[in-house]
Amino acid sequence: MSEEKQLDYESLQLKERLEIHELQGLIGKALADSSKTEDDLIKIIPNAKYEQIVQALKNMLFLKLITKEGFPVKYSLSPEVKEKLTEKKKLSENDKNVLKLAVIIESKSNDKLELRKGMEHILESLRNDNEYFLYDSSLAEIVVHDDLFSTYISATLSCNEINSLFKIIYFYGATSVEVLKPDKFNVTISDLQKAILIITDMTHGYAQMIFKLKRENEALSKLKK
Repeated sequence: MSEEKQLDYESLQLKERLEIHELQGLIGKALADSSKTEDDLIKIIPNAKYEQIVQALKNMLFLKLITKEGFPVKYSLSPEVKEKLTEKKKLSENDKNVLKLAVIIESKSNDKLELRKGMEHILESLRNDNEYFLYDSSLAEIVVHDDLFSTYISATLSCNEINSLFKIIYFYGATSVEVLKPDKFNVTISDLQKAILIITDMTHGYAQMIFKLKRENEALSKLKK
């Protein structure tokens, strides 16, 4: 498999994985008020295919996030999840931040120990970062994917500024960021300008890094000749 096709395949796999994770979140919201059948969930989440909902439900049952009973089968949130939702509700009463986010930070490595250490460090930094109000956070079990060790951090948090939102992306390397609230967000010119500077600095830094790597590869190629 060519390098380009391998990257396309990995991107597709990551996209599917994130879609299932996001779908599980939508299912969880739908089950928060009452039990639902698969047909109920299809009506509530019309953009999801039947096969995707079934797969997400299987994953959630395996993770013991939901339970099922009766005929036709109805799915409900597990008692542990319900308890966590109650805790989140209490936390939200003390949360004065404007932006609430669901974040995924994924990473891969050929060294399992270094991967765990690196992701634990990121998670600890995020938990200690005063820019964010953390509702929950967890580090997934490390699995092997495409001959590499893979894991991800999942977190629900809030922040007050758009700069903090971008920081989640450029500093913590978020793979997926879903804005849970608000429906609308007003940004001042000053904050927008700061965000633009952050993005341009980050892009310029990446461009310099790519140029440096290209020069180093060219030098190595000349040495081999």
